[in-house]
Amino acid sequence: MIHRIRIPILFVICWGFALAAYGQSIETLREQIRQAEEEIRITSRLLDQTQSSKKLTQSELKLIQNRIKNRKKVIAGLEAQIRLTDRDINTKTASIGSMQQDLERLKADYAAMIRNAYKNYKLNNFLVFLFASKDFNDATKRIAYMKRYNAMRENKAAEIDSVTRILNGQIAELDTQKAELTQTKTAKDREVSALSADESKQKKVYADLRTRESSLSRKIKAQQQEIQKAQQQIARIIAEESRQSNKTVRTAAEQRQITELSGRFDQNKGKLPYPVSGGVIVDSYGVHAHPTQKGLTVNNKGVNIAASQGAPVHAVFEGEVTRIFFFQGLRNNVMIRHGNYITVYSNLEKVSVKTGDKVRLNQQLGTLPTSGDADECYVHFEIWRETENLNPQAWFAR
Repeated sequence: MIHRIRIPILFVICWGFALAAYGQSIETLREQIRQAEEEIRITSRLLDQTQSSKKLTQSELKLIQNRIKNRKKVIAGLEAQIRLTDRDINTKTASIGSMQQDLERLKADYAAMIRNAYKNYKLNNFLVFLFASKDFNDATKRIAYMKRYNAMRENKAAEIDSVTRILNGQIAELDTQKAELTQTKTAKDREVSALSADESKQKKVYADLRTRESSLSRKIKAQQQEIQKAQQQIARIIAEESRQSNKTVRTAAEQRQITELSGRFDQNKGKLPYPVSGGVIVDSYGVHAHPTQKGLTVNNKGVNIAASQGAPVHAVFEGEVTRIFFFQGLRNNVMIRHGNYITVYSNLEKVSVKTGDKVRLNQQLGTLPTSGDADECYVHFEIWRETENLNPQAWFAR
């Protein structure tokens, strides 16, 4: 019995969809892992700078916590990648086994056809079959039948070649995936070991800071009170800025420029750079527990991004400098308007722009502190849509 197997085309289509979905999932995971690893690299560099002071600080603890968080992200991503690859390998192994069975049936069918063709050739069966025709029309039909039979045999040979090529390709891909799986498991083991070391280090820093807990707690609470007051004053300045902007009489062309700039800023949500290169977020947006002090709640209107001492601070988008002011607790502040959006850059030691300046993307606005301890070396960054306070973390590219 001749098997009419149509596996190659169907298999290629189904396999193609599965491979595309698997590839997209793996690439998404790899990108997430890459971002977390980049954050770990930056955090480690900042930690090296912090530890050079030989004094354990709140900043060091925040950076260790950040690195632990990102190591957990890497481990979670690697585990998901292992599960996905494992599942795909099992599916691919089953499919290859099925293809191998189909290939054996194809080969058996082809062998039977070859044997029949040889037998007919030796016995002149085709000539006997042809000469047994009743008339010319019958002979024509018999010739057509023999042609179809020969074509079917040729198609069967081509089908065997096609399945063999696909099968060999999938076996090679399977071997590659197995090798990648081994590498991924090794990377996971390495990250688990590094995470354990960081968690031990975190405990050590916690223990050291607890020996100075009372004095540190008073200092941190005082700093937080100053920062909260500064943030409240920033909110009042934002409200005043918005009122003045609404009262300003503009031409149609000026209004179009504002609308166009606002639209471009809005389109860059999730694409904005950090205001400081080589920095990591050590205090996130919103109401949350203090990163290092138990029982202390923080209401952050922006984010705090730790960076190297004296690091330059840049504009995250083009716009106009509308205010420059100083507050105890947040040092110098630069406010930039981008149409209906406003960004605020706080805790600058030096400012290199002035009110009324038109600034471009990545233009330097000032620098972070160059003196004091590492706890003070961060930029406080806020985003507003007129008087609506927004979460900056939703706007950054990473």
